[in-house]
Amino acid sequence: MRKIKHTFSTVEELVAFVVKAERCNFEIKVFSNHLVIDGKSLMGVMIIGIGIQVEIVCYNEAFCPEQLLDYVA
Repeated sequence: MRKIKHTFSTVEELVAFVVKAERCNFEIKVFSNHLVIDGKSLMGVMIIGIGIQVEIVCYNEAFCPEQLLDYVA
């Protein structure tokens, strides 16, 4: 399990994250306060919103969570 804290700043960044998460064959969770959201659920991650710090947890030791956040416009 690997963790990273991140704040999504745009909707495009959030959508790019979910698209990359959907390609992974392991579980990804997004934690915000008391909420636990499936990182592969666009609607779920959008509920948290923009500008809120979240913790992203990848349940795969070999995968670097930063790879999900490489956003290219």
